[in-house]
Amino acid sequence: MFGFANALLAFLALAAVLDFLPVLRRRLAPAAWWREERFLFTQQRGAARVKYGSWAFLLGLMVYEFIVVFNNSMARENWPWLQTRVSPVLDWVMYLCFGAKILLGTKYNGRSIVCAGALFFVARWVYFNGQNIWWLGLCVALLAAKDVPLRRAMKAMLACGVPTLALVEVLHFAGIIAPNAASERDGSYRLMFGYGHPNTFGGVVFGLVLAWVLLRRAKLTWPELAAVAAAGVFLMVGPKSRSAALCAFLLVSLLALAKLRTRKGPRPGGKVLAGGCAALVPLLAAVSYILPLFVVKIGPWANDIGPSWLKKLDDLLTCRISLAWAAYRVFDIKIAGQMLPDWPALDNIFVYLLYLTGPVMVVLVCALMMAALYGYARRGQWQAVACLVTMLAYGYMESQVTHLTSDPAVLLLCGAVFALPRERWMEE
Repeated sequence: MFGFANALLAFLALAAVLDFLPVLRRRLAPAAWWREERFLFTQQRGAARVKYGSWAFLLGLMVYEFIVVFNNSMARENWPWLQTRVSPVLDWVMYLCFGAKILLGTKYNGRSIVCAGALFFVARWVYFNGQNIWWLGLCVALLAAKDVPLRRAMKAMLACGVPTLALVEVLHFAGIIAPNAASERDGSYRLMFGYGHPNTFGGVVFGLVLAWVLLRRAKLTWPELAAVAAAGVFLMVGPKSRSAALCAFLLVSLLALAKLRTRKGPRPGGKVLAGGCAALVPLLAAVSYILPLFVVKIGPWANDIGPSWLKKLDDLLTCRISLAWAAYRVFDIKIAGQMLPDWPALDNIFVYLLYLTGPVMVVLVCALMMAALYGYARRGQWQAVACLVTMLAYGYMESQVTHLTSDPAVLLLCGAVFALPRERWMEE
């Protein structure tokens, strides 16, 4: 996808230059260029471009969902051509849909072009070093999401994800894919449900649950919250995916608090409360980076560490702290990221992105997350805040929050990415 990344950056740069020419020719005031939204390249057929641009994004989103949920299930072991022939074609379909939406189906003002263009420049820069296609796909999807109603995006994810996951489970329990459905760990069995790891299945299920929550938001009922809690119980008991299960329980708790807070109508948060929500990002980042510094190695195995309190916490997090400590000693931190081997497995998103994408991208991501949390809290959109806080907790335990299928809440960052007014952060 190097060619796509280069071409998209080149077209965005060309479009920005052409868009600024009227200012240089004094046909457009700089203030108007900065505020007023326009299409790139030409203003013709605006209504059709908005309509078909939205369709292109939704199609790309559904293709993305299918690639992850089906092509990356254990079906790839039965039918290798899914990975060698089908997935490359679907990748191109997905990226061309997103690219068409970005270049032809989206309106920008000067501020949006600068902010979004800078983000993609850094994303393309780190992609060339880390070569993680999922990270590039996430950034491109986020750019393409502008002006598409969040509810439509979530409906598209559910319309594709639910039947595709059901197909995987039917094939699995029919014995067609992954007939040996259990792996042994510490004397117990963790069911795979047709995937290569139970946490992969847990992430797919949790992503669909989160998509439903984002679709319903303020309309969520108590029975629906009970259903989300039941999904968490299933994830804890079935695949024993603790990270997804615990985050499901956290999500239910936060949504219940949001429901109680807004039972008499919307209640925007004050600056202190909103600032506290935003402060969760640097706080969790600091914990992620500082805790491994206290590790004392006392044995040959990855989790043979001290002191005892850190050992207990590390065991609870399935060696995530000790593996981060190992990464500190194995990798150098490179400003534009690097390719990562299979070991040590970095399931903490802050540590993972620090090495995969470098510190510049980490700062950008944290700034966007803080801006989103602050903005939604100030507007009183507490369901969005609950989803973002939950994904912060999930990211502390799983790096697959870089997949839209596990973290559809990343689309909530779209307003911050394009520096939109807060009243436009959730297009409806």
